[in-house]
Amino acid sequence: MKDPNPINVSARTPMIAASAQLTPIFAGYRFHWGFILAILVAVLIWWLLWKTTLGFEIRTTGTNPNAARYAGIKIQRIIVISMALSGALAGFAGAIEVTGLNYRHELGFSVGYGFDAIAIALLGKSHPLGVVIAALLFGAMKNGATRMQFLAQIPVDVISVIQALILLFVAADAIIRFIYRVKHRDQPVVMTRGWGS
Repeated sequence: MKDPNPINVSARTPMIAASAQLTPIFAGYRFHWGFILAILVAVLIWWLLWKTTLGFEIRTTGTNPNAARYAGIKIQRIIVISMALSGALAGFAGAIEVTGLNYRHELGFSVGYGFDAIAIALLGKSHPLGVVIAALLFGAMKNGATRMQFLAQIPVDVISVIQALILLFVAADAIIRFIYRVKHRDQPVVMTRGWGS
């Protein structure tokens, strides 16, 4: 799969065929149809998690495996299905990266994407809509970092510090509750209402 071009010394594949490339939506920009496909996949995952029995079983197993086992859900099966879905989504994202931006597979083309994905899932509270918004935020910061360094001579590492602070403040509530052992007060659920309410 190595590029047969004798001038090339780096580990990369030849360019993919032009018919396999995702075309840009706007000429001259890197914004391509892969973004629209990613939004459609996020909607599909939302539908799967909140509108199907399998999605309910996945959410229940993730929230409390013991309760899921007690309810008769086969948690080993659900874990395998969840891992397979995660791998398929990661492969889909890699395919979009290759067919929409790089047009070839290069060594280290996805450095740090896994760690960014964990941070984005945490920031988005593992909800598909929240993950899309968090991904847009992190993507804008990552893409703006290089231009910021070029125009204002501000180091790219500032963006990593800002992302870490965002995650710290998002997780601060759980951290403070864990350190000081503060119990979370749930709002009482009102099952019935009177005439005047």
